[in-house]
Amino acid sequence: MISGNDENKLKKRIGFVGLLAMCVGLNIGGALFALTSKAAGLTGPSLPLAMLISSIPALLALLPYSVLTSAIPTTSATYRYAQMVSPRIAVISMLTLAICIAIGAQPLFALAVGKYLAKIVSIDPLVSGILVLAFFYLINLVGVQQTARIQIVLFFLLMSALVLYIIMGIGEIKVANFNEPFPKGFGGLIAASGLLYTFCAGGFFVVDLGGEVIQANKVFPKALLTGMIIVVVFYLLILSITVGVLNWKELEGKSLIAVAENFMGARMLAYFIVCGALVACATTINVIYSVISRGLMIVSSEGILPSWLGKVNSKWGTPHWALTIPFIISAISLVVISDLMFFGSMLNLGLIMAITVVAISGLLFPDRYPDLFAKSLIKVSPKTLKIVCWLVIMFNSLIFIFFTIAIKKASLVFFGIIVAVFIYSITKKEVLNKISGNLDFFEKE
Repeated sequence: MISGNDENKLKKRIGFVGLLAMCVGLNIGGALFALTSKAAGLTGPSLPLAMLISSIPALLALLPYSVLTSAIPTTSATYRYAQMVSPRIAVISMLTLAICIAIGAQPLFALAVGKYLAKIVSIDPLVSGILVLAFFYLINLVGVQQTARIQIVLFFLLMSALVLYIIMGIGEIKVANFNEPFPKGFGGLIAASGLLYTFCAGGFFVVDLGGEVIQANKVFPKALLTGMIIVVVFYLLILSITVGVLNWKELEGKSLIAVAENFMGARMLAYFIVCGALVACATTINVIYSVISRGLMIVSSEGILPSWLGKVNSKWGTPHWALTIPFIISAISLVVISDLMFFGSMLNLGLIMAITVVAISGLLFPDRYPDLFAKSLIKVSPKTLKIVCWLVIMFNSLIFIFFTIAIKKASLVFFGIIVAVFIYSITKKEVLNKISGNLDFFEKE
């Protein structure tokens, strides 16, 4: 959107299928295999209901995201849209999310890969986790076209493994496992919804690749809606089978692999581990690199971060430093922390905050930019859009409150990050004032 920086060097190479694969890959990813048992420990047999509750704000957020992306498709869209609220809020949200991804999301999925790979090959999970982080770092370094192609292949492999789990497991469900559906009450149900938030919300962040999507204003709304329908249906089936086959009390410290062992033979189980667990984590790691690097690229181009961080490689058309720094931080976090619950908590808190800010942007969009709102391909009245955005904000706030109470120490780290980023933003007062005085760039689209 802003001329005179390396954003214009990015190449439009992603079509509908590639974008859909990325969207689903971010949603049906490593979190399914890494966090399901943790969520079951919070809510018990009501796990599918917890997932359904966590999907409500995501389903509602489809509207503001579709309206905004069809009117203003752009690189680092999550950050751009947040600027409608306030440049300072946009910076705090963007940098907080970037840190949460680097110290939470990427090490979460890398560690999950390591744990599942260890079931097949005798290798330290931390070593294999670092290797998979390095592999997809290099893939993203050589271009988004390769990223999208690999994502499509991984997408179909993942779908085949999940379909296998559903077909073979649905007949093994024991109704008795659903007795006492709310063993930890309403608070446990909502806390589990917070931990499962990424299951449906992560896919929204493909909008940050808007500068590299072909016919982005038409493709984004279709890909987001299609991807959401796929993931909600799959998750309801998978989680129902998980707590239906294995009593939730027995899930503690276990994964979908332990459930699958109850109805899969050795060969089928190996296929499920490789094409399900390993591929799920890989698809998420792959796309997250693309998303986080574009956000850092844009923020650096505006002077919030050092300019060198946003430099785009002239040969590959990718922001190499914005890929390298997150890779290094994620690798260090993986080795130093190695706690799945902490990683998952940081990821979900960052997502809740970022999506809530975009919902506020959708709330302001019709009044602040009426001409752009009228250009959106998604035709909806300003009143309807505002009502939906308020609902997203309220649901997210409810989930956030119960989730932070449940995770305790991790929430303190999250609030510490926000405070640190806020203090940093104060040092960039002049830059933020300049950005604030130039927000008419939306009208130049």
